[in-house]
Amino acid sequence: MSIKENFNRALQLHSQVLHAETQAISAKDLSTIQDILIKKDESLEFLISAKNLVEESTEPFPELESLVKNVLEHQAKNTENFRKLHVQGSDKKSVIDAPNTLTNRITKAYRR
Repeated sequence: MSIKENFNRALQLHSQVLHAETQAISAKDLSTIQDILIKKDESLEFLISAKNLVEESTEPFPELESLVKNVLEHQAKNTENFRKLHVQGSDKKSVIDAPNTLTNRITKAYRR
C-alpha cells in the first residue's frame, strides 16, 4: 500500500468513527459515545502514524488537504454538539457532580 493510500485509508476510518460519534451524540447515548471515544483514539493514532509517513515523503499530496479539512471540521462540529448536549443535560439537573460519572468522564474527553 502506498503512503498516499495508507493516509487516505486512515482519514476514511477516522471519518467513519466521527460519523458514528455524530449519531451517538444526536441519540444522546452516553454509553455509545464512551465506546466511540476509545475507537476514536485508536483511529487517531493510525491517522497520526500515516500523517508522519506523509510528512517524511517527498511526494506531494495536495488532493488530501480537503479530506483533512473535512475531518477537522467534522470533529469541531461533534465537539460543539456534545457541549450543547452537556449544557442541556445540566439544565435538566440530570448530571451528577461526582467526578467519575460517565457524563463527567466524557465531558473531560471533549475538553482535550
